[in-house]
Amino acid sequence: MEIEVDYNPSPSKIFFISVSLNDKEAISFDHTTKAHRIVKQILKEKKKFPANAKISGEWDALVLKDGKSLKRYHVRWIDQGKEDWCNNEIWKMKWAKPMSKNLADKLLKYSEYISDNYKDLDQEKIKSFEEFIKKEISKIRK
Repeated sequence: MEIEVDYNPSPSKIFFISVSLNDKEAISFDHTTKAHRIVKQILKEKKKFPANAKISGEWDALVLKDGKSLKRYHVRWIDQGKEDWCNNEIWKMKWAKPMSKNLADKLLKYSEYISDNYKDLDQEKIKSFEEFIKKEISKIRK
């Protein structure tokens, strides 16, 4: 399972965590200034990011897989309402559900830990995070 965590070192009040279900679908936990929700996104199109576009935001993202930090990369984002253009991909929101405060609090702690320690992650903590995410996604998919 590949998980992307937006880089937000502590102290932080926001996070965005996205879990790939396959090459074209993702479940994202969005607790940002835009929204507090869980969303399912579908890859609508791969398209070159426009050079002269007005960018809505920029940040770094961390990619984790099987308890390891794979990479850190820069994201450029154009907010198009129910569609998000991130780098060279356009993602469309299929549905959105509210996120509980309890879930948001737990994911914020994980997000801060990962952001603060991505170069030297504790394997037990990351395995715990991955299991927690799997459990939350299984609840959503029922």
